[in-house]
Amino acid sequence: LISKSTFKQGRCLTMRNPNGTGSIFKKKGKSRKPYIVRAAAYLTEEGKYKRPIIGSAETLKEAKKILFEFNSRNLNVDYADLKLIDLFNRWTESNHVKNIKTEETFYRYSTDFKSIFEDILECKFIFLDYKDYQTRLDKYAKNKGKSALTVLKSIYVDAIKNKIVSENIPLYLESSSQITKTVERVVFEDNFVRLLWKRYENTKDRYSAMILMLFYSGMRSADLLRIENKNINLKERYFVTGSKTEAGMNRQIPIHHLIFPIIKKFMNDDKYLFKEQYDSLKYQFDKILSEYNTLGNLHSIRHTFITKMRRLKNESASKIKKIVGHKEKDITDGVYTHWTIKELRDVINKLVY
Repeated sequence: LISKSTFKQGRCLTMRNPNGTGSIFKKKGKSRKPYIVRAAAYLTEEGKYKRPIIGSAETLKEAKKILFEFNSRNLNVDYADLKLIDLFNRWTESNHVKNIKTEETFYRYSTDFKSIFEDILECKFIFLDYKDYQTRLDKYAKNKGKSALTVLKSIYVDAIKNKIVSENIPLYLESSSQITKTVERVVFEDNFVRLLWKRYENTKDRYSAMILMLFYSGMRSADLLRIENKNINLKERYFVTGSKTEAGMNRQIPIHHLIFPIIKKFMNDDKYLFKEQYDSLKYQFDKILSEYNTLGNLHSIRHTFITKMRRLKNESASKIKKIVGHKEKDITDGVYTHWTIKELRDVINKLVY
């Protein structure tokens, strides 16, 4: 591919290729990867010629290989500067994300993608190949890999539509066969909630307060983080949140009398009742679980709440579904029955741990 003719250009030694195939030049001085590979020059929208660098190599043989692979894949150099993280950030604003039902799912997809591909996020997207992804997927558990692949597939669909790349590499990728043990949903014992109360009474820390609010409201953790101060009605003792699920969208949640003082304490002049992020809340709750040698996870709190509420005697299942944001299957309860906030508050106040 590379002719024998060479010439000096500045401080570099340049090796010419046939026109339109790019070039390789060797930097002077000591360098771990002295061979710099450039794509063929192209005319930008501003009318200037640009020759993007597509890689570097320790040897001339390796540099030739980089240039050959680049030309054989017919990559679009107009997008040579786009990084994988740029495409990921674009994905977070896409319709795919808007159709994800819960914040927990979005968080799982995002964190799994970023943890698996962490060391190539800053790499130039169009130059990433099958092996760049597959070798990293092979190191992680199957479920984690599936989440990351869901994001990557969506990224490539968008990239192909916008003619950033032409290859749909994720079609050939597979998550590993590694299986990891997952924590099943559990019903927390009443004593664990009592220990949380003691913890809060001694520390008054925000995370204990947030966790107790989950235990006495049945909210998803993402709904808790979405509560705006303006949507808290202390007089009628309820607040409005905005779950992404249809049944839970902008529902009124009655405030249990035990967490009423907590809400009053943490109300503020900012937009949200709590500024903390989901990953911080999860991390702190995992620490508490470890401290008390207890199994479970954040979603187990909601599972515990629903289980306890269903055990209440002489209470309508429809009221409980209304509180937790479950969709009504019974058309009579779902359409013709309208519970007041006082009726729902009377039900939730019967919850005792």
